[in-house]
Amino acid sequence: MHRSLLDILVDPISKTALQVEVGKYGTDGDIVEGILHGSEGRSYPITNGIPRFVLTEDSDQRQTAGSFGFKWQQKGIDETPQVRVTAQQWLVQRYGFESVNEMRDFFGSRRRILDAGCGSGYSTSMWMNQSWQGEGTAAWCGVDISTAIDLAKKRFRDTPGVHFVQADILQLPFREQTFDAIFSEGVLHHTPSTESGLKSLVSLLEQEGQILFYVYRKKGPIREFTDDYIRDVVSGLDPQEAWDVLRPLTKLGQALAELHAEVEVPEDIPYLGIKAGRYDVQRLIYWNFAKLFWNEGRTFEENNVVNFDWYHPRYAHRHTEDEVRRWCDEAGLSIVHFDVQESGFTVRAVKG
Repeated sequence: MHRSLLDILVDPISKTALQVEVGKYGTDGDIVEGILHGSEGRSYPITNGIPRFVLTEDSDQRQTAGSFGFKWQQKGIDETPQVRVTAQQWLVQRYGFESVNEMRDFFGSRRRILDAGCGSGYSTSMWMNQSWQGEGTAAWCGVDISTAIDLAKKRFRDTPGVHFVQADILQLPFREQTFDAIFSEGVLHHTPSTESGLKSLVSLLEQEGQILFYVYRKKGPIREFTDDYIRDVVSGLDPQEAWDVLRPLTKLGQALAELHAEVEVPEDIPYLGIKAGRYDVQRLIYWNFAKLFWNEGRTFEENNVVNFDWYHPRYAHRHTEDEVRRWCDEAGLSIVHFDVQESGFTVRAVKG
């Protein structure tokens, strides 16, 4: 942990200053082990150079954190070149950038960036490289509730201007209005309240700062019922067992995709959320009846992880466009880009 990080850290409960007790320095002078002392006798460890502030007693939030900690430990998941290229294109397009260079330049021009729910750093690695700061001195702070934060630190070990904190989005250890950019890709819906998570981040954003986030979209009634039913079955299992239990579901997605069959829906069926048109059979079932993800450009395990990512975390809220827009309005955010897809909503908004 670089000492400059102390300038923006506070006790997540009282929002008061912290005192550091150093146990071990690294060869670069950063703090590798130690304790941060807060108010009212609270203390927070520093291990592997990362301050740890996870306090939640919410068992569902802990389950969700454990699920993602397991997911990001899986070797090679989402790392093949074809998957990365597709993911990068999708990310850049959803956030309204013309290219990955434009996205990198945007963040490089900021003063201080919060990556809220960075996981292993996968999404950020789509745009961040060794020269991401350009001619500036931007600082990036990755935060995650799970042990994936250690993987993020390993991923960016040679990248300049990066910091890491393990903490809960609803109890972040930062001073208000600390950041001029906040990035939260597919995370807020995995907290106890997507709305509360968003508004807690806005309090950390400077006036005229920009927040960029993605949240899940509510699906049709049958898909919603099926998703909740399977999640109730799967989320109670330990991660490895859930991974294995979801394999038959992934195989069904594969079998449907390999049919290469299409069907014509002759008329809109509004009460099921299905519009008229021609559909690939697997995609019709995927979007409207059950998430049976399959992409032939991925390995079997890379497909299975998508279904695991969806069904195993206890918290995975879905929302309507009206909800998301209302939250932004109530939080004092002016939306500058709003992308709508079947899967979810991607938003860029300015505070103030």
